[in-house]
Amino acid sequence: MKVLQTMLFSAFYLISLASYAVTTPDVHYIAKLFSTAQKSSAYFPDIIKINPYLEESLLYEIQKRFVALKVEDGSSIAGYKGGFIPKAPIGGVLFSNGMLRGLETIKRANFQSLLIEAEIAFKFCQSISAPISNIAALKSSTCSVSPAVELPDAAFRNLDQLKQDVIHLRRLLIPTNVAASHLLLGDGMEPDAVDLDRLDIKVDLNNTQIGFREGMDSNNNIWAQVLWVINDFVIANGYTITPDQVIIPGSLTGLHPGRTGNYRVDYGALGTIEFEVR
Repeated sequence: MKVLQTMLFSAFYLISLASYAVTTPDVHYIAKLFSTAQKSSAYFPDIIKINPYLEESLLYEIQKRFVALKVEDGSSIAGYKGGFIPKAPIGGVLFSNGMLRGLETIKRANFQSLLIEAEIAFKFCQSISAPISNIAALKSSTCSVSPAVELPDAAFRNLDQLKQDVIHLRRLLIPTNVAASHLLLGDGMEPDAVDLDRLDIKVDLNNTQIGFREGMDSNNNIWAQVLWVINDFVIANGYTITPDQVIIPGSLTGLHPGRTGNYRVDYGALGTIEFEVR
């Protein structure tokens, strides 16, 4: 903990210094700070509060270094995620040690701030290393879609307060890899077997509905969101999507606090996912 406190003090000085001079904050140092905080099960420091003038390109550079540190520690990339699409889109990276299947029991003690998000996961027939031209080409490249529940860990000390300032929260999520932690995956099916944009999705906790997406009234264009993740995040940041990786384009029923109990997420024709949080 002393090491982390020393790093926090140094980071505060270096990041704040950049607002008064041409100095560019040390990307590697900040990423290392985030890595140390995550390994110590501590909250991420709010670098946006320290210096609100950090450019978005720099925030993504910090994220890329943070991701690289996890890979250096033995993690492997399992996919990519989007958020705030289409109004203020951001992207992050998923890791294989966070991928879960089957009836799972999730322990809240393993998270700083557990959230529940109903998602749809996309897998592709071949590796993708160049932008996809349009949604028709995207659909023809997709091999399977499956129900998914993301379990982010928004490890920020004042999360409830940050939720009231979406601009600040969004900027803080970028360098901290969009709170990526775990992803529950259901069974996949062929993409033309279901109309994703018209899919009703219901989230129940202890048999009480806490989230709902009515497909017929939804403004979500799920395929357009996936296209953004691929072209504007994955390819733009030098990554490649392989057939064993997934894309999740963002929450479909909102962000739900990870309360204890039994969850059932019903995706209609796409299937269901059930799990418990203790």
